[in-house]
Amino acid sequence: MNQIVIAIDIGTTSTKALAVLPAGSVVAQHQVFYPTAFPKPGYAEQDANEICNAVINSLQAIANQINLSEAVAISFSSAMHSLVAVDVNGRALTPLITWADTRSVAQANQLRNSDEGVTLQHETGTPVHPMSPLCKLIWMRESGVAEFRSAYKFISIKEFVWHRLTGEFKIDYSIASATGLFDIHQQVWSKKALKRAGISSDQLSEAVPSTYQSFISLPALKNLHHLPLLIGASDGCLAQLGSNAMQPGVLTITLGTSGAVRRSASRQLHDPEGRLFNYLLTGDETVAGGATNNGTAVMDWFVREMAKSKENLQTTISNACTNVAAGSEGLLALPFLQGERAPIYNPKARGIFFNVSMQHTQQHFAHALLEGICYELKWITESVETVCGPSDKIVVSGGITRFPEWVQMLADVLNRTLFVTAGHDASALGAAYLAFKAQGISFQREAGAHTLFKPDVARIQSYEQGYRQFKMLYEAVKNLF
Repeated sequence: MNQIVIAIDIGTTSTKALAVLPAGSVVAQHQVFYPTAFPKPGYAEQDANEICNAVINSLQAIANQINLSEAVAISFSSAMHSLVAVDVNGRALTPLITWADTRSVAQANQLRNSDEGVTLQHETGTPVHPMSPLCKLIWMRESGVAEFRSAYKFISIKEFVWHRLTGEFKIDYSIASATGLFDIHQQVWSKKALKRAGISSDQLSEAVPSTYQSFISLPALKNLHHLPLLIGASDGCLAQLGSNAMQPGVLTITLGTSGAVRRSASRQLHDPEGRLFNYLLTGDETVAGGATNNGTAVMDWFVREMAKSKENLQTTISNACTNVAAGSEGLLALPFLQGERAPIYNPKARGIFFNVSMQHTQQHFAHALLEGICYELKWITESVETVCGPSDKIVVSGGITRFPEWVQMLADVLNRTLFVTAGHDASALGAAYLAFKAQGISFQREAGAHTLFKPDVARIQSYEQGYRQFKMLYEAVKNLF
């Protein structure tokens, strides 16, 4: 008889559910999309109830596709840095503020440029940036938001879903370590951060290990009440685990709506320049790295708002890579449409096209944006390797893998061989791995097919020049944003 784990990945644009076997193969899947609202400049909000319903619908859909007698557990992965104020019954009092929200830019800048900010980043592992729930809470307090005083708790989207399913207010160490409020060394809520935010630990959920288990009590999912529900971890840390990249020297690049460059470690890795995060996977496993705000969301914007034709994203990227030479004939793009995190941590940064001339076409602009995103990933990669040491292997995952021409461009920009494994969402597979391990079941993910992308020597020099100009352009304009 099969042994199945239902893995749920609560992402920024959708919730994905996979039914996974111990060999890593997927026997059923379901996905529900939902929107993000941008009601004011710098705001990025979602409806927590809509996302919760997406999780419930995904669980029901998977339950209808498999033999439930073969299921052994349910496990969660989730996006980081979200925040919603709730009442004592777990009902949302505010919209869900996502990682992409930059309304707390003034508070983040003030804190980041202080000795207190340096201390808090080292203690919590979370860079001081508007993405951080710490900065969001400071903004709520200083802006006089009524819900700041009336809220029973301040929680993330995973906690919101967990409470709806179980009636418990719990947060795993991994999601907690991305709040800017959690002492990753002592694995307790940070007194310094709580004081800065103006809240007490009672207004946060109880922090528990990623292996913490409970059971669903929601009547709508009565057929799943018998299955252990594993709280899991964050999508970034689980992507590292699901990519088989926990070994020393393996670097991962994940690029979807946003992106990140990561390395695993058995301890927190201190970066004196404050460029890297340190997030917990488990109590003794850390994932260090840097994140970018600007991934496929930038290209979605380009297709939606700037493209003259009705091409889809796949066609736009393919045509741009095929028809435009490396370097985009001198056109250079800073892709910071949503501000930027690592390594510059400048939420005020915005997009720029530089050196535009009459020969540049729509495809040149698309190509320059693709290059700009690759340059940013190279900048983060250099920052990570400066702290963590050289990498022996680079594994690429996420939405970028749907566009092989773009992966090839990344290999050319990095001048490194990239390893792309065929298969499903790495974060969900990481969540499945945790659940199988918690149930005492060996998870031996099959190696599967993989593709190597080797750098094209004919393009390397052009991209090295473009990368130098990319950083020079940012330095030249950063004070103008």
